[in-house]
Amino acid sequence: MRALAIAGLALVAACATVPAANSYFVREGMVEHINPPTEAIWNLQVEVMDDNGNFDPALMDDAKWATLTANAARLDEQAQRMAAAEIFVAADPAGDLTDPPEGTDLAAIQARLDAEPQAYRAFAQAMAVHTGQLHQAALARDAARVTTLVNDLQPVCKACHDVFWYPEEYAD
Repeated sequence: MRALAIAGLALVAACATVPAANSYFVREGMVEHINPPTEAIWNLQVEVMDDNGNFDPALMDDAKWATLTANAARLDEQAQRMAAAEIFVAADPAGDLTDPPEGTDLAAIQARLDAEPQAYRAFAQAMAVHTGQLHQAALARDAARVTTLVNDLQPVCKACHDVFWYPEEYAD
């Protein structure tokens, strides 16, 4: 009987440390799902920009529009997933990305996520709105709108990074 009670307590303890099903592992999400399509979009922009830094429709053939649209869709899907999460975890403790990137401290990031989950969620929701607009602009092949949205993507990302990832760099 005692062994059964100990096993039951161990099971409860193990369940208490497992993140909820609707958790979002921020580091993994960024490295594995947000960064790749974002970098692909920025690289494409460099390849097809005019002298003013705009997407040049004359340089955007069907294949490039398809690439842009696919990456915008991937980015939007991941931003929507992040925005819908209930719990934000700095890094998956069972994952491969438990070492913090240079200049960060995952425990401090987690403390900020725990202290201000609604603020993080607001940043994630703003990103999801932005990526949704980017995806729609890519589908419409609206080069001017795509240019604006791609150029504004970095500040959308940076706003969250400044608060949750690198606030020490921006403290007065």
